Amino acid sequence: MDQLFIAALAFSFSQILLSALLLLRSQRDWSVQQWLFAVMLTAVTGYLLVPLADGRWGALVVTFLQTLVPGSFWLFSASLFEERFQLKPWKLILVGTTVVLPTLGSLLTMSGAFVPKLLFWTLPQALEFVLLGLAIWSIIHYWRDDLVEARRDLRLWFCGLLGLYILTLLLFRELIFPGAEWLPLGQYLPVGGMLLMTNALLLEYKSGILHPAEPKPPIAIDMLTEAGRGAALAEEDFVVVADNEAREQILPSKPPTEVESADESGSRSANTLSEVPDGLLEQLTHLMERDFVYREMGLTIGQLANRLELPEYRLRKIINAGLGYRNFNDFLNTYRIREASQRLADPDEREVAVLTIALDIGFRSLSSFNKAFKDSLGQTPTEYRADKIPAAAPS
Repeated sequence: MDQLFIAALAFSFSQILLSALLLLRSQRDWSVQQWLFAVMLTAVTGYLLVPLADGRWGALVVTFLQTLVPGSFWLFSASLFEERFQLKPWKLILVGTTVVLPTLGSLLTMSGAFVPKLLFWTLPQALEFVLLGLAIWSIIHYWRDDLVEARRDLRLWFCGLLGLYILTLLLFRELIFPGAEWLPLGQYLPVGGMLLMTNALLLEYKSGILHPAEPKPPIAIDMLTEAGRGAALAEEDFVVVADNEAREQILPSKPPTEVESADESGSRSANTLSEVPDGLLEQLTHLMERDFVYREMGLTIGQLANRLELPEYRLRKIINAGLGYRNFNDFLNTYRIREASQRLADPDEREVAVLTIALDIGFRSLSSFNKAFKDSLGQTPTEYRADKIPAAAPS
């Protein structure tokens, strides 16, 4: 085996070990991101062991593990960047298909049975490209709406580069240069560098991303208005009223105090809204509550920043660190859902179609409105209206 090839594998394994040690030093209760990262590390280990595997069964085990790389990378990326990520069964089925079918095909081949290549290898390979496409989509989707600077950086410099590398590797290995003599060295040499970058960016410099603290609830818009927009209420200052009659209300339990925010490294620190100029908060609140700019369909943070004559990064910091929102759409939807709940509870608007209300307040479709409304209040708009405005009793 070529010495350069051995050195590349040794360096990669050293980075795998370092990643595992850094991961294991964290708290006992792992987040979903940490579990998925551990699965991805295991898959990459199998990928590195392929040229060292001895015997049919050893080769089968490491092949099983390496086929998990695209799927585990997709799930890990989605868990990092999708604000409300859930590990749903259909996602596991997609990943499982890319792993189980090739393994089963190898077992059948070892037994001497006829194995349809299209089913056991071509289909899983095609799904691998789909999963990588989904991973890249998770990385770039809502990038402009992401208000957490550490996570925005991670999208571009880490996961985007890593996803493109895996995609390029699959293209070279499966389609463009299958069986090329230089491919083993070419595909294993960069892995160590990728893992080194993982340790530096993800586990250390961006540690708050992999070990996320509980997000601070956004400041209630109504209470911020009443407080003069110059002070904020901390997480424990709110009591959410969950009954159907007053689900949308958020009431203060004590006077304004400090508010937590996410700093550049992803960690949380105590700050006050005094760091955000009162004038900017006044302007932002005026645009939202007097000019109703949130009703503009497709409003972007760039457009809102232009109206305030601010750079985008500064507006992101105001909304994230000052008001507690992690996503720009969540910020807009707070206003939209508040207005929608008021209109749905108004007997004078009983006959106004839900779709009309959705379009009036800035949603592009009824389905997106229904989802946002239910995520916020636990009911569909129709159910909410029925609770607030009972049907007239028959005469």
